[in-house]
Amino acid sequence: MIFLTSVLLGFLFQNVKTARILLTVMDQGRSHATSFNAFMHRLQQDNHTTALEFAKFHPDIDFGMEEKFVDMDGFQNPFASPDFDKIAFEEDYSFIHQAVAYGFGSETCNNILNHKREKFFEIVSEDWDLYLSDSLFAVCGYGMAEISGKPHVMMHSTDLESAQGSFKGFSRYIYSKIQNISFENFRNYATFVPSNLPFTMLDFSVSKYSHRVWAAYDWFGSYIFTAIVGNFAQKWALRSIIPFPYFSFSEYNRKSSFTFTDMPDSLFPPASRTNDFFSFGAYCKSSSKPLDSEFLSFIDDPKSKGTIIIAFGTFIDWRKAPDHYYETFSTVINQLTDYRVIWSMKGDRPLGLGNHVKTSGWVPQNQILHHNKTVLFLSHGGLKSTKEAICSATPTIFVPMFGEQTRNSWLIKEKGFGRIMNKFQINVRELETHIREVLDHPSYQQNANKFLTHYMDQPIPTLDEGAFRFNKLLKYYGKMPAYFYPKSLDLSYITALNLDLLILLPVFSLYLVSK
Repeated sequence: MIFLTSVLLGFLFQNVKTARILLTVMDQGRSHATSFNAFMHRLQQDNHTTALEFAKFHPDIDFGMEEKFVDMDGFQNPFASPDFDKIAFEEDYSFIHQAVAYGFGSETCNNILNHKREKFFEIVSEDWDLYLSDSLFAVCGYGMAEISGKPHVMMHSTDLESAQGSFKGFSRYIYSKIQNISFENFRNYATFVPSNLPFTMLDFSVSKYSHRVWAAYDWFGSYIFTAIVGNFAQKWALRSIIPFPYFSFSEYNRKSSFTFTDMPDSLFPPASRTNDFFSFGAYCKSSSKPLDSEFLSFIDDPKSKGTIIIAFGTFIDWRKAPDHYYETFSTVINQLTDYRVIWSMKGDRPLGLGNHVKTSGWVPQNQILHHNKTVLFLSHGGLKSTKEAICSATPTIFVPMFGEQTRNSWLIKEKGFGRIMNKFQINVRELETHIREVLDHPSYQQNANKFLTHYMDQPIPTLDEGAFRFNKLLKYYGKMPAYFYPKSLDLSYITALNLDLLILLPVFSLYLVSK
């Protein structure tokens, strides 16, 4: 009887294959790791073991996973270079800067393999079932997965990058049907807002020819600099463990078993999807933990018309900003005495700020945004902050600094509850105009409420659906059957990118004209 009961229970509750999973992210990768944290914790609910690897230069937060950090104390973190501050405050970020970042990641990986080689191989030897690879700058993580021979999944902390999507055979198709025949040959990289949107195109529109040209230029440039310049740096860093023909980042992406991204589908414009691509990003983190009394008493001041929070992420240090940045912000917020302003900044409180302004080296951003008195968020436009603005339905003014932040800001602006400031035009009049526009017009709050409803309207929570897809992948031991993947993976880049059409058709036309 006991045996029969056990058999029946076995049919009713079939075991899910559990796995040991190593997530590898960029050096001191708090920002990227926290983008993946919610999904990692959801996998833990299915009894998977998740661990986190990165090069650690100083202590970091508890990520809720086993720590497999390579201690690089005594070495300089290239990503902490003054050059980064110069890029953030003074330069218009482009695909060229990504090549620099791959160089930074490669420099650290080279140091690891020269000076921390035992730790590197100690981590690899733990016999992981699957590697999850940060799509950006996690060079030694790629090496771990490559030499282990185990399957790997690409994890994108924001939207799918242009080059990585091309390596994987993904595409943004212009889709049409003529007499029930599908044509999927022309990629509309020119009609999608580019990842590296310049400040001269904050009004980006596909109806403008120059904007479409720039979008195509950004897409091809990103592809070339990642595939050639960034790839060369990674080959150099991994040369001692991956011999000739050395590491290939394009091939590494092509061989990946799946692609997960934290960019919510509802925020991004409609785009084609393949079987091996999924966005788990449309979720909201709980803010049930109460605010501590220090912030709560300040926010609940009965004289306040509402709370304004200024927070530019972990990378931006106001002490290193050009003088006119601080002067502009302090001048404007000192005028907002009817409101309570919380300003996240490292270091001592600067002189001259009013009593209605509270500064802190760290603020509980998500909890403050969810407080019912918060009326405005001034942000850099990182995806995590963008999603917290969505989940709290908080109107936002963005001052994007680098990376895809301008593109994220543009997406929110298009939804009607955000505005964008050009970091090269920071002045009192501009900032005051943007703040008064949002505070004085209820349409921004109404649009934020409306989009949140759309954002959360899903038949299955995305984290649950992502976990389902992940468990399906594990059912096939980390690699789906060949028919699951797009045929473009088997095509040359010339064919897959339609370069043959772009070259042959003009040549053929010239031949006809010459006859």
